[in-house]
Amino acid sequence: MAPPAARAATAASGAAVAGALVGWGAIAVGIAAKDGRYGGWALAAILVGWAAVAATVALLAGHRAPARLLGAPVSLAARRLGRPAGWLGWRVAWAAVALVVGLGPVLRHPRYYAHGPFATAADGLAIAAGLLAAAGVLATLAAGAPPRRHPALARVAAAARGRWAFAAVLALAVAAGVATVRAAPAPEIDVFHLLQESSAGLAHGKNLYHQVWPATPHDGLVDVYPYLPATSVLLAPFRLALGDVRYGLLAAGVVAACAVRALVARPAKDAGDAGYGGDAGYGGDGPPWMPVLPLLVLVFPESCYALQQSWTEPLLVACLAVMVWATARGHGALAVVAFALALASKQHAALLVPVAAAWPAFGVRRAAAACALGLALVTPWLVADPGAFVHDAVRANLDYPVLDHSLSVPGWAWHFGVGLGFPVAAAGLAGAYLLALLAARARGDATAFAAGGALVLVTMVALNKQSFFNHYTLPMALLVLAAATVAPPGRPGGASPAIGAQPAAADPPVAADPPVAADPPVAGGVG
Repeated sequence: MAPPAARAATAASGAAVAGALVGWGAIAVGIAAKDGRYGGWALAAILVGWAAVAATVALLAGHRAPARLLGAPVSLAARRLGRPAGWLGWRVAWAAVALVVGLGPVLRHPRYYAHGPFATAADGLAIAAGLLAAAGVLATLAAGAPPRRHPALARVAAAARGRWAFAAVLALAVAAGVATVRAAPAPEIDVFHLLQESSAGLAHGKNLYHQVWPATPHDGLVDVYPYLPATSVLLAPFRLALGDVRYGLLAAGVVAACAVRALVARPAKDAGDAGYGGDAGYGGDGPPWMPVLPLLVLVFPESCYALQQSWTEPLLVACLAVMVWATARGHGALAVVAFALALASKQHAALLVPVAAAWPAFGVRRAAAACALGLALVTPWLVADPGAFVHDAVRANLDYPVLDHSLSVPGWAWHFGVGLGFPVAAAGLAGAYLLALLAARARGDATAFAAGGALVLVTMVALNKQSFFNHYTLPMALLVLAAATVAPPGRPGGASPAIGAQPAAADPPVAADPPVAADPPVAGGVG
């Protein structure tokens, strides 16, 4: 039997994963309930997810009360079954994720502008991907019992969560994405047209802040480019080679899934490491970190709908996933470049700069270098026409009115004639930053960065004037990164400290551990 300290660390890490997964699942349900638009149940699910993320970050910061709140619903059942509460809580959270991933595509698959046989194929492939991913989760959970008692079940579970399952789900998701693009060659949404035209215009030297998009629907943006220029720069090769920027967004999702996979898929060659890539889990005391986890950045309810609409969040998800992976492997220059590309692609990424600077493995100097490089990438357009750049990339976003169908607290309040101004959003962000920075100080690893970043972003989105489906997918991806980077306790070079515990003087913080060339640590140990 594992010593009490190891069991406590295992339960704490399991609680962190459970909290991240609960937040992910609740937000996924909220955005899928009405295709990202306001609804009572949709907003309620968003608020539940927001609370779960806040409680998880508070837990990482060392506050025990949120841990008790997260574990309260399952602690009684845990005692009845004789299992550690943290492990059961983790199992319950993963079972909920399996339901969301497996049933989401079956219950809801909005087509909008998709039609014909490709639309039917996209629906079928998305359903198959979701069901196979859910089967991998459930098979692994079923094998949570000691494998000596159920060796056949353990072998089935190992196969269900192995490399072939990851590759199969990834292939199904990519095929569903391709079918979605073919089924909706010209969706009636301004994002698609402005990305198509701006990406093609780059080859002819056109300034994307001067262009117009005549094919845009009457209620969309016609002469405004609301993003930062790296968005179209990154998508231009796919527009020029394949004729559609959405292939670039699909490729970005694949890059993100593979980067997260590289963070969690390690050979099980250390003692007590079987649960990280083998058949057992912490010697039977805790949950395995399953290879199906990376798929959640690509496979979630209505993911094909998001791709059909051409929403650009997959670019940020890919950049941040590569940033975390590169930081974990000691590739500082690549991490800086990846973060700089995120900063130069969409304005929301700037909110992550303080959290990245507080992550010791990335640090202030790399955060400053990424900001400088991001600014350099944007400078040609800023210098060419400062007025047009500020109007499109800054003022247009700030001047958006509150919409009553916005899936946010201001959108809800607008139904009652109440306008929630900037002070409310500022107060919420201040609280989110406080918790995120406390978590970074207490834990100092990639988990704290990803979870803290998720809290900051979901707070901003929940308190924004216009928030819809796509805006929530970025914090959802960061929650996946947070769960993926919680290292199993006791791993040489990769153990995360017990949540809330301060490292002893004789045992330096995990963030100070250098990467080991022969067996590089996961992100949770480098942070």
